[in-house]
Amino acid sequence: MALGRLMKHLLGGAEPATFNDDPFGSRPPSPTAKMPIDAPAVRSAIVHRDELIDGRSRIAGYRFVVRRLGSELPPDPAETVGALRAENLVAFAGRRLALLPITAGDWQRADFRQLVAANTTFLVATPAAGEDGDGWLATLREIREAGGRVALNDAGAAVPAAVALADLVLLDFRAYALERFEQLARSLRRRHPDLALAADGIGNWAEHRLCLSLGLTYSLGGFAVTADDADQTEKLNQSRLVLIEMLNLLRGDAELDEISAVAKRDPGIAVKLIGMANSPVSGLASPVASLEQATMVLGRATIYRWLSIAMFRSGNGGGRDEALLELALWRARFLELAAQDRRPKQECDELFLVGLLSLLDSLLGLPMAQLVRRMNLPAQVVEVLLNSDGPYGRFLLLALAVEKGRGEQVQKLADSLDIAEDRIDAAAREARQWAEAALSAG
Repeated sequence: MALGRLMKHLLGGAEPATFNDDPFGSRPPSPTAKMPIDAPAVRSAIVHRDELIDGRSRIAGYRFVVRRLGSELPPDPAETVGALRAENLVAFAGRRLALLPITAGDWQRADFRQLVAANTTFLVATPAAGEDGDGWLATLREIREAGGRVALNDAGAAVPAAVALADLVLLDFRAYALERFEQLARSLRRRHPDLALAADGIGNWAEHRLCLSLGLTYSLGGFAVTADDADQTEKLNQSRLVLIEMLNLLRGDAELDEISAVAKRDPGIAVKLIGMANSPVSGLASPVASLEQATMVLGRATIYRWLSIAMFRSGNGGGRDEALLELALWRARFLELAAQDRRPKQECDELFLVGLLSLLDSLLGLPMAQLVRRMNLPAQVVEVLLNSDGPYGRFLLLALAVEKGRGEQVQKLADSLDIAEDRIDAAAREARQWAEAALSAG
């Protein structure tokens, strides 16, 4: 079976005429199913997410920032609300933390109450000197009365009346000398033991661990995609070598008995495949006992899907590996959707592969060149993974620009690839929902 067909099966069943947004067999609720029909839309904006990494190195939630495409000017509050409603933020905040930076004036000028859910947390900017401090405090109270959570920045943490209303304080790690940051964090932890603390501007995993040691709950800063220098374990272990070889065999249309022979070299992989084949979902009259039978029952599409995710889950990285998997799945689906109807299906398949593998060096802590030598990849995929060049280079740069919320760069790259602005936002939104569904099903 060719890569194109494999990946279409990966995304849900037989090869459809259009892309299936139901990747693993159970369709999640439509992102607009409960959205009022008069919800304002922001077609010229993207919703940027910053990962909130928790003490288990998992993505506990995101900071959501709406940015205009092609402009550094922020959208007005009503447009921000519309964009976040289109993002289905209420459903997300019912499951995970959603941090929304606003001003007190924003809250008064637009109906942010409609975004309130169990974990919706409004990061309300502290008024500058001479501005209405009483009105700011009144806004914090209104947010609490509406059922929302309140977050403060460094300056807000110095106002006792505000801290009494807050659930979280976000400290700027780069704004202080290290000794002063440690003093501030310990002081807040001692005086307000129930208050969650987060550090912004964290650049690597070592700084994240430092903040955890000081009692902080979350870290932000985009470091989740970087390698962890303190992880000295052999990440390219035997299990991952077996997984890579099995993926290569599947891409090369190898026979299932040949794939089974490779799987037997790792007992954990063999046991997992047999267990999957014997799950109630398979509906077998009698259980299978051999790996050859298991691969026949599961089929190429299911095995390929499982191998792709297992690459991230076969090490000892725990939450960090899971965070990288979520980001890699988003990149893969986003690149595929961005190319949909503009490139041949084979190129869309290969762009999915580019996104999935683009974080493999961070996952394993090894040079990308060393990794791609072990994999039977198309030349265009190798070129972009090693050099960010070739026909897929601008696509990967587009995904990175969307991740970083760089509106001007997103627009320029979208124009050069002939991709409409509203398609970028829609693809990013669908890719996030798809990645969450994939993780749940995986």
